[in-house]
Amino acid sequence: MTESMTSFVVGIVVVLCIAIFAAVRYRREHDDRPVSRWLHAHPIKDWLHHKH
Repeated sequence: MTESMTSFVVGIVVVLCIAIFAAVRYRREHDDRPVSRWLHAHPIKDWLHHKH
């Protein structure tokens, strides 16, 4: 029982490490600055069109 539980925990740790590595690599390759510039130019309050 403990051997299977240890294998399960090690597997989860490996999957988490791969997911973190993939996220960091994706962010490095796809620079998010144009999106932040767009959000700065279009405030969220402008998205909400209230009917008067």
